[in-house]
Amino acid sequence: MSLSFAALERQRLARCRLLAELRHRRLPGPGGWSHCGEQFGTEPTSLALLALLSSSYASTVTRKELEPLLAYQRPSGLWPAVGNGTAGVSLWASAMAVNTLIFLGAAPETFARALDSLINCRPMEASWLVRLKFRLSDRQVRFDPAKYGWAWVPETVSWVVPTSMALIALERAKRRGLIRGNEVQDRLRLGAAMLLDRACPEGGWNAGNAVVYGVPLRPHVDATAIALAALRFHRTVPIVRDSLTWILNRIDCPSAYSLAWVILSSAAHKDVRPDVSPALDMARDRLAALIDKPGAMQDTSTIALAALALEPETSNNPLEVRV
Repeated sequence: MSLSFAALERQRLARCRLLAELRHRRLPGPGGWSHCGEQFGTEPTSLALLALLSSSYASTVTRKELEPLLAYQRPSGLWPAVGNGTAGVSLWASAMAVNTLIFLGAAPETFARALDSLINCRPMEASWLVRLKFRLSDRQVRFDPAKYGWAWVPETVSWVVPTSMALIALERAKRRGLIRGNEVQDRLRLGAAMLLDRACPEGGWNAGNAVVYGVPLRPHVDATAIALAALRFHRTVPIVRDSLTWILNRIDCPSAYSLAWVILSSAAHKDVRPDVSPALDMARDRLAALIDKPGAMQDTSTIALAALALEPETSNNPLEVRV
C-alpha cells in the first residue's frame, strides 16, 4: 500500500501541530517537560528533546539545548522519574535519558556515570537467595530467575519495559564504542535472555511475566513494542518473529501512545519482512487521525512519541540501534 499525497500531507500537518504543542509546553527555568502539569518528568523531557532535535542532531545540538535534561541528573548519573527533590531514581527514565543523549550526540562525559550505573545495577533476582526463593517457594509465576534485566527502580525485580530501554541504551553505547568489556556483554546477554524467557506463549510481552498461577497472560501493546525494539538483533528467534506478527495485527489500537511505540519499534524491523512497511503506512495514517480526537493528546510523552512516529520514513529512529 502506498499512501496518497493527501494522507502524507495530513501526517505532515499533524506532526507540525504536535511539535508546536511541545514548544508551548516547555517548563520555565531550566526548562524540561512534564507529563501534564508543572512537575518535571524525565520521560517526557527525553522524548520531547528527541522529537524537537533529532532531525538536526548530527551537527547542531548543543549542551544548552540539552540542559533541560542534564539539570535534573543525580550525582550517580541517573535521573528521577519526576521532580528533582528527594525522590529516588528511575532506571526506566534513566535509560531513556541516556539513549536520548547518545542519539543526539551529547558529549560522553554527560552520560558516562549513567552508563556505569546501568551496567552495575542488579535487580533482586541477581541474589542467589532470592533466586532460591523463586525456585522453591514463590512459584506462582513461571520464569527463570537466573535470567534478569532491570527493574523500574533499584533493589526490586526485573520488568519488561525498563529492561528493554536499558538494552537499547547500552547497545547503542556499545556500537558507538562508548562502552566495552565482558561486563557489558554479560548484561546485554542476560537482559535479552530475560526478555525471551518472559515472552507470552504465542508472542508479545506482558508487563512482567507470561504465566501466573498457570494462566497465560495477554500481551500488552506498548510492552511488546519496546521489547521488539530491544531485540532487533535477535530477530531470527521464533518468539521474536511471532511477536512482530502479533503487533502488526494491533495497528487498530485506540491508544495514540501505544500506536506510536508500535510504529517506532516495527520500523526497526522493516527490512525483515515485506508486510512491515505497508502496515507502518496504515499505522501512521491511523495515528494522524487519532491526534484529532479530544483527549487523545493530553500527555506530553504521547505528543512527543506521535511526532517521532510521524517523521518521514528516512528519518533516524531513536529506538533503532544500527550496526
